[in-house]
Amino acid sequence: MNIYLIGMPGSGKSTIGKLLAKDLSKNFIDLDHKIEEKYGLFIDQIIEQYGEKTFRELETETLKNLNVTHTIISTGGGIVTIKENKKYMDGFVIYIDTPLEMIKARLENSYQRPLLKTKSLDDLYDERFLKYQSFADIIISNRNSIELTIESIKKVLKEKGII
Repeated sequence: MNIYLIGMPGSGKSTIGKLLAKDLSKNFIDLDHKIEEKYGLFIDQIIEQYGEKTFRELETETLKNLNVTHTIISTGGGIVTIKENKKYMDGFVIYIDTPLEMIKARLENSYQRPLLKTKSLDDLYDERFLKYQSFADIIISNRNSIELTIESIKKVLKEKGII
């Protein structure tokens, strides 16, 4: 079974996904990186040159055509903005719920996320919060250390018989 990680930009999906995959001896895919490799452009270049709508179409197409099993998949923060994407997540979906203050602190020292050039993090959160909840099979808090978050995920996966 695949495990999908969803959440806000900067919530820790990629970091958690890589470490979780290593711990569980599973493959790891960062969906944004997969799109960048396939189209030869960075996400921000795709959005700047072709618009968010085109990027979302490419994201859905890439998700739909993933042909993997037993893989941890870190999705882009906006994967939940297209309702159709839920049906392509053929596995267990975990919402990494990270407090906005933590995300803001992380993103201060990060590259400028494309959509944060036009919207505030608070606006994105307000738009997506209920969507994350509707996509998720479980919500895991990421307010402590990455290690504790990963342990929480593994505990839930064991309880659900996924690992």
